[in-house]
Amino acid sequence: MPSMTLIDGMPRLIQAGMGIHVSSARLANATSRLGALGVVSGAALRHVVIEDIRGGDDDAIKLAQLFPVARYVEEILAFAPGGPKHTHAVPVDTPHPGHSAYPRRLSTIAAFIEVKRAQQGHRGKIGINVMWKATLTALPTIYGAMLAGVDALLCGAGVPMELPDIIAKIRAGKDMEYLPLTGTGTHVRMAIAEDGTASLLQERPAPKMIPILSNFAFAKRMLDVWQKEYDGARPFAFVLENHTAGGHNAPPRNKSEFTGQDSIDSYFEKVLVLGVPVYVAGAFEEGGSRADFEQWTARGAYGLQVGSRFALCRESGMREDLREQIIAANAADSLAIETDLTASPTGYPLKTVQLPHTTTEPEIYQARPRICNKMYLTRSHFETLPDGSVKETYLCPAMPPEQYQRLGGDPAETQGRFCLCNGLLATAGYDSDLEPAVVTLGESGKRVKRHWSAREIVEEILTPQYVAQKARELIPTG
Repeated sequence: MPSMTLIDGMPRLIQAGMGIHVSSARLANATSRLGALGVVSGAALRHVVIEDIRGGDDDAIKLAQLFPVARYVEEILAFAPGGPKHTHAVPVDTPHPGHSAYPRRLSTIAAFIEVKRAQQGHRGKIGINVMWKATLTALPTIYGAMLAGVDALLCGAGVPMELPDIIAKIRAGKDMEYLPLTGTGTHVRMAIAEDGTASLLQERPAPKMIPILSNFAFAKRMLDVWQKEYDGARPFAFVLENHTAGGHNAPPRNKSEFTGQDSIDSYFEKVLVLGVPVYVAGAFEEGGSRADFEQWTARGAYGLQVGSRFALCRESGMREDLREQIIAANAADSLAIETDLTASPTGYPLKTVQLPHTTTEPEIYQARPRICNKMYLTRSHFETLPDGSVKETYLCPAMPPEQYQRLGGDPAETQGRFCLCNGLLATAGYDSDLEPAVVTLGESGKRVKRHWSAREIVEEILTPQYVAQKARELIPTG
């Protein structure tokens, strides 16, 4: 039986940060208070939280008022009922120097609100998943989550090489600039010195750094770079994610299909030797169960990160009708999950669930007008003008081809792309009357054939006795 001793109080089960608002504050709150690491998705929080505030969500409005910088509070509450921007569109990221700081501030306070929602009513651990390929919101999401007192930063869909430097600069109240952020090609900047938040951040521990990786080479390189460039910083743990996991997968080594060399079994022991605790994700013979927990911890893993089971549980932020369709298809053994190498504008393979009336249906995909109006997955494009100056624009291959070409991209790169911003927002119920959903699950999602609660899943993996003990311990005191 695996030891349940915790390192620095960090749980051995991570409820994964999935999609846009699938790993909602409600889900993270439910799992955290039971002794798991509850994780909220950091993707597109600017739209999620502003739409909640626009709809009069009292909880979000009250939590916004706890943010320590008045300007941010005023700006986001302008979208509340009766506010001067109640009917305005949610601002998007822009390379324009005079306009770019405003959406960053909104993303910052949105992350703060979502983490605070997840923290309410318990003393459990809360993390936030920061998608590195959503590059323009990485810095504000980390900043806002840290101001909320987040316990862990889980960073994937890219290699978060600068993460220790970002945390150190935020805690010191320093402005940040990365030209570009490693592995993204995108320039990112954020001015926070004038906020005066350094003393507040230094009163609390720095969040645990938990990179999500899919090979040994990146794990080794990260440790070497952090040791040399960031004063010997080390991650608390790695999440090693197999290519059967949901969402984005690392590209296959041979560029065309996943083989044995992409399997976690090909590098798991090598990463263990590096001396960093390891959580295993997406490599579950039993779908992310107690048996999987015992198998991997016996091999030396610290714990598991489980996603698909939680994505389909009652507390998930996924639309109920989509969850019902998936569970019904699983009961009939008919659910199809495919790895699409071209759908995602990030360039990473994406696991897509083949469901009627979603973007995976060719006729639905063709009928949807191509539009890029959320901008979370855009990347920098630089053009040298005749006068020698450099013009920066933001590109996304899910844009209309003519727009993409006009901004400097190759229209061939737009073929077969999905707009994940709109598709994943629709999966969580935002603009679902206007946009078709796109659903992503790991292969283990096929094993969910009945309705589970978050508590039942945590109990099944960590045992009812452990959960009962943690639920008592994590009740707030005083």
